[in-house]
Amino acid sequence: MSEALDEGLVQRIDARGTTEWSGTCYRYTGAHRDALSGEGARRFGGRWNPPLLFPAIYLADSAQACMVEVERVAQAASTTAEKMLEATYRLHTIDVTDLAVLDLRTPDAREAVGLENDDIYGDDWSACQAVGHAAWFLHMQGVLVPAAGGVGVVVTAYEQRTRPGQLQLRQSVDLTPVLYQELRAT
Repeated sequence: MSEALDEGLVQRIDARGTTEWSGTCYRYTGAHRDALSGEGARRFGGRWNPPLLFPAIYLADSAQACMVEVERVAQAASTTAEKMLEATYRLHTIDVTDLAVLDLRTPDAREAVGLENDDIYGDDWSACQAVGHAAWFLHMQGVLVPAAGGVGVVVTAYEQRTRPGQLQLRQSVDLTPVLYQELRAT
């Protein structure tokens, strides 16, 4: 993805403005990774941030939604979640307070910025990355969207845009295959 912004898209996103969102979120990381760092997403990119431009912290609004994301990553690596979790991972509980986000939870909101369901749930991230780039450019603190796995909501927080205290790590536990199964069943 190029660093060029679509001016029309920037204007449409700016017109939508932000919504302040607060809640408890979940995230999994490798055991030695910082729970509140978006550096991996900055390096490699993610659905809502192009690679090499800015760090993004991907959070799920429920432990179950987070486990669906574990499944998606495992499937992309041609393995199972249980097998993947034989390596050391951590599950983090993070409190989010008053994050000013671009709220794309409704079909009307997504349509207003030019996104279709295939963009949200499909494998081509280019349209979502363009929206995320524009939101970041406008100094929004993140985006709030339906999770690509179809369960719950994802909060993508733009690390450089958050203020101290807006993301607070409450707890971290080992994410084992047994815990994965327990959380997936709920």
